Amino acid sequence: MTKQKIISLLKEYNQEEVERFSSYIMKLFLEKDRKTHQAKNQWIQKVTDERMADLYKRVSNDGLVFDGVHITLQSTGISYDYIAYKNKMFLSYPESTVDVQLVYTGDDFSFSKESGKVLYSHKIGDPFNRSESNIIGGYCIIKNKRGDFLTTLNKADIDKHRKVARTDFIWKQWFAEMALKTIIKKACKQHFADVFQNIEIIDNDNYNVDNPLDMDISFKKEIDAIETMEDLVEYYHLNKGEGKEVAKYISMRKNQIEESEDEQK
Repeated sequence: MTKQKIISLLKEYNQEEVERFSSYIMKLFLEKDRKTHQAKNQWIQKVTDERMADLYKRVSNDGLVFDGVHITLQSTGISYDYIAYKNKMFLSYPESTVDVQLVYTGDDFSFSKESGKVLYSHKIGDPFNRSESNIIGGYCIIKNKRGDFLTTLNKADIDKHRKVARTDFIWKQWFAEMALKTIIKKACKQHFADVFQNIEIIDNDNYNVDNPLDMDISFKKEIDAIETMEDLVEYYHLNKGEGKEVAKYISMRKNQIEESEDEQK
C-alpha cells in the first residue's frame, strides 16, 4: 500500500480531502503494536489501494468527507460517529436543528407535542456527574421543513445496540459518543430513511444481528477483550455454567481469533 497510489486513484476528487484521507490510512497501515512491534492493524495489511479508493468514493458519494475523525475505518468496515450523521442531515436540510443528548440520573427531561411541534425541556441535575453508570437514556430532536421529530432510547435499548456490535473496544473507550450515535442513527432511520439509506447500509457492516441479545453486557465486554485462544479456552471453562448465550458468543469470538491468527501467518 502506498500513499501516492491512493492519491493517484482519487485524482478526480478534492485533493486536500484526499491527502487527509490517505495520510490517515497510512497511519493505520504503519502503526506498530508497542509490545510486539508488529503491525497493530493486521486487518489493513491485505487491503488493496483500489479497495481503499473505493471506500473513499462510497463516503464521498454521500457528500461527506472521509476525515479519519468523524468517519473512520475499522476491521469491520467504515464507521460514522454522531457528528457525521448530523453533517449529513445539514447537507440534505441546511435549515435543520438537531439536538442529540444523553439523560443522566438527576436530570429533569420532559416533552410535549402541540400542533406537530415538539416542545421539550432538559434540566441538568449535576453537570459534573456524567459517568456511564448514571446514563438512563437519551433523545434526538430534529426540526426542519419536513417537520419536528422526537426519538428516545433508554439505557437498555442502547445496550442492545452495543451487544450486536462486532467489536466492543470503541464502545469501551467512547461509550457516550457511541450512545449518541445510536440515538441519532435510529432517528435518521425512522424519519429520513431516504436520505440515510447508503450510510445505513455501510455502517451496518459493523453490527452482527446474530449476536446474543439475552447475554449480560458484562460478558460481551470480557469476551471481546480476549485476544488469544489460550485465554478464551480458560475463560470458557470458568464460565461454561453461565448459559447457552454466553457459550454462543464465546464460539463466535473463537472464530474471530482463528481468522485473525490465519491472517498473521
